[in-house]
Amino acid sequence: MIDLHTHILPGVDDGAKDMNVALAMAEEAVKGGVTVAAATPHFFQLPDWEKIQSLTAVLQHELDRAGIPLRVVAGGELFMDIEILDMAPSQIPTYGANGRYCLLEFPMQQVPLYAEQVLFSLQTKGVTPIIAHPERYVAVMNDPNLVLHWIELGCAIQMNTGSILGRFGPKVHETAKILLEHDMVHVLATDGHGVRRRGMNLPQAYGAVEELVGKDSALALVQGNPELIIQGEPISLEGARRYKKRKRFWFF
Repeated sequence: MIDLHTHILPGVDDGAKDMNVALAMAEEAVKGGVTVAAATPHFFQLPDWEKIQSLTAVLQHELDRAGIPLRVVAGGELFMDIEILDMAPSQIPTYGANGRYCLLEFPMQQVPLYAEQVLFSLQTKGVTPIIAHPERYVAVMNDPNLVLHWIELGCAIQMNTGSILGRFGPKVHETAKILLEHDMVHVLATDGHGVRRRGMNLPQAYGAVEELVGKDSALALVQGNPELIIQGEPISLEGARRYKKRKRFWFF
C-alpha cells in the first residue's frame, strides 16, 4: 500500500516532532503493509520546496540505516491561498517533484471565493490539485456534491483514514461514506501525525472501505491511483455520481 498524505517529516510542523517519532511512524506503517509514504508537511509552515526535498532525503537515509523498508517521497500539503496564483511551477510541492500532482488543503470552515481561480491556476501550470480530506470541510458536509463539482473541474480527491473510521465524529463519518459510495474518492491516506494520535492506520481503514465499495475499488485508492500519482501518470476521474439526499416521509 501507498500512503500519500503523512506528516512523517520530523521537526517541521505538527507531525513527527523528531527523528525517533518519524522512525516509529515508519515502523507502524510497514507493519501494516505500507511500502511507500509521501512526506507532505504543511507547506505554509515550511514554504521551501527544496528544503522539503532535502529533509526527505535525510529521512530516507535514516530509514535505510535503521533497516526499515519504507520508501519516502517528497511532497507537501499546500494551503489554499490567493498567493498560489503567483507561485512558479518549480515552487509547487508536487509528489516526487514530478510537476503533476499537488496535495491542496482548504480552510475547514469555508471555501474561499477565489478557490476556483486557484484550482485553474494550478492546472494551467500542469498540476492536478488533489484536494485533501474534503469530508471534513463544513461546506462539503452540508453539500457532498461540492466534491463532485471539484472533480468535474479536474481535481482528484483524497480521503483521510480517520474519517471512515469515525475518528472525527458522526457527521464526517457519514459524509465519508457518501463520497465513497458515489465514487468521489481517488486516494485513501492517513494524514498521519504520530504513532498514537492520528497514527498510520491505513490497513484498518482499508478494511472498512473494502466493505463499502469492494476490493477492486478499495485497492485503487491505496495502490493503483497512488502509484500513478507518484509516477506522474494520469488517473481516471470518471465515474463520480451525484448524491441525492434521501427524502424523509412523515406518518401521522
